This record gives sequence, structure tokens and C-alpha cells, in this order.
Amino acid sequence: MKDKMKEITAIEDKYGMLLFRMGLTHLVDVGIQNLDTGKVNENIRRIMATGNEDTTTGATRAITPETECNILRCASELSKFSIWTLFLYIKNYVHIG
Repeated sequence: MKDKMKEITAIEDKYGMLLFRMGLTHLVDVGIQNLDTGKVNENIRRIMATGNEDTTTGATRAITPETECNILRCASELSKFSIWTLFLYIKNYVHIG
């Protein structure tokens, strides 16, 4: 994990704090843009249609389609908040590590 932190720090050093933060914002924003209601509903239909089998490998999925759809629904609801509100929430309320 320390190696990953060093890699991220190197990226921040390379671009500077302002561009690094803007890059993080863009990364989250692109994800949010892909969570519009139409795309979410289309993905939920696709997930539920394929069932519990991975269509690429034929293996049984580690999580159920219902759980995967709930993750997608949760992400869609979270996408309604501003990026900075989400970052602030994570900083203050999401224990990591």
C-alpha cells in the first residue's frame, strides 16, 4: 500500500496540487456523468438478465446481481451530490484503514 501512496504522491508532485485536485475532480465527475438514470436502468436490466453467471468466463459471480444493482443504485444516488461535498464527507466520516 505504501508503494501506491508513493505513486499517487509522485503524480501530485508531477502536476502540482492544483492540477492534481482538478484531476481527482475530473475522475469523479466522469464517473458521475456515467450514472444518469437511463444508463443506470440499462445496466440494471443487463445485470439482472445475465443472472449469477459471468458471461465472459462462465464462472459464478462473487456477488449476486441484486447486490451489484444495489451498488449501482447507491452510486447513482450519491452522484447527485457535488464532488467536493462527497470528498468532505469521505474525509470526515469514512474510516479508511
